[in-house]
Amino acid sequence: MRAAISTNRPFHFVMLANALRAHATEIEIFSSAPRKFFKGLDTMVKTRIVPAPLTILEHLMFPRMAESFLLMELPVYDLAVLTVIGAPDIAVGQCSTCLFTGRAVKKRGGKFVLDRACPHRDYQRDRLQREADKLGVQLTKQPTWFRDRQLEEYEMADAILVPSAYTSESFPPGLQHKLVKAPLLGRTKIGERTSVLRNKVFTVGVVGGSPIRKGYLYLLEAWKRLSLPNARLLIRSKGFADLPVLDEMARSMPNVELVGYFPDISDFYNLCDIFVLPSVDDGFGMALFEAMGNSVPCIATTSCGASELLTSGVDSIVVEPACEDELAKAILHLYSSEETRFEMGRAGARTVQRVAASRLYEKAIDSLISKLFPSAVEAQR
Repeated sequence: MRAAISTNRPFHFVMLANALRAHATEIEIFSSAPRKFFKGLDTMVKTRIVPAPLTILEHLMFPRMAESFLLMELPVYDLAVLTVIGAPDIAVGQCSTCLFTGRAVKKRGGKFVLDRACPHRDYQRDRLQREADKLGVQLTKQPTWFRDRQLEEYEMADAILVPSAYTSESFPPGLQHKLVKAPLLGRTKIGERTSVLRNKVFTVGVVGGSPIRKGYLYLLEAWKRLSLPNARLLIRSKGFADLPVLDEMARSMPNVELVGYFPDISDFYNLCDIFVLPSVDDGFGMALFEAMGNSVPCIATTSCGASELLTSGVDSIVVEPACEDELAKAILHLYSSEETRFEMGRAGARTVQRVAASRLYEKAIDSLISKLFPSAVEAQR
C-alpha cells in the first residue's frame, strides 16, 4: 500500500506518518516545511517540499499578513501537491488545503481522508464570533469560496480524522459515519516533581497562540478577581496587540507576564506551579498533556478535547468554558493546598503514561485502515 500525506505545516503529522508504517510499504509527506521540522519522523518515511511562500513569509513578518490574503495560497498549494502526488492508495490531507488533491486521488482509485483537528468549521466560527463580540473586535470575515471549499472537503472525504468527542459532536448527523476519533497524544516527556513548591513566587502558566480561542479573557478576569499575593501569571503568547481589551487587562496587572518562544517547551512547564488551559474552543489541546507529563497540576475546560481523558479532582480540575468563576475557584484551590498540587501533579503524570501506553492514536489509525480497506485487512489475517 502506498500512502501520501499533504500538510502545509508539520503540526501532528509525524504521529500519523509513523502510525501508517504498520500498514503502508511506502509513505511520503508533501509539505512546505522541510524535513527537519518533522521531529521524530520514521526514517522510512519520505518527505518532499511543496513551496508555499506566503506561509513562510507570514512567520517572518510583523504585523502578520491579513488572513484573507493568506487563504488565497491554499488552493495554489493544493494544485502544486496535485501535480506530484501521483496515485496513492490512501491520501490524508490537512483540512482546507486538499480539495483538488483529494478529488484527483479518488478519481485515480484511491481513498481520501481529511484530517480535521478542530470542530466543524461552522460550529467553530459561531463560537469565535461570540467571543469576538465579547471582546469588541471584528472577527475576520472569511470569503464564501473558502467555506465552500471546506464543506466540499467534508462531503468528498471517505473518512474524517478528528481528535476528540468535543470535535466529533460538532459535526452534523449526515457526516457522523465518516468520523474516526484519533486523540492527538504522541510522545510526551515524563518528569518527576522534586519539590512541592517549584518557585518562590507561585506561578500559573498558560500556552496558546490564538487568544480568542484559548479563553484568555476569562483567565485574566479570574486572575484579576483573585488578586493573589506572591503570585504571577505567565502567558506564553505573541501578545494581544489586536485585542485592546485583553491588552489593557494584561498591562493593568503587574503580576501578568507575556513570555516568548521556548526551544524546549518543558523549560516553560518547569517554571509553573500549575498550568491552565482555559480554552473555549480546542479540538484536543496537546499542551495540556505536555504540562501533565512534566508533573504540573492542570486546570482545563470541557471545550478542550483532551479533557475527556481526565478525571477531574484526581489528575486535574476540569471546569466549564467561558466561566471566570469556576477558573478562579480552581486556581484558588490549588494555590491554597501544596499537598493537592503535589498529588495532582503526580496523578497527572501517571495518567499521561497510562494513556500513552494505550496507543489510542495508533489504534485509531488501525481502525481507519480497516474501515477503508476491509478486504486487504482480512487478507492479512
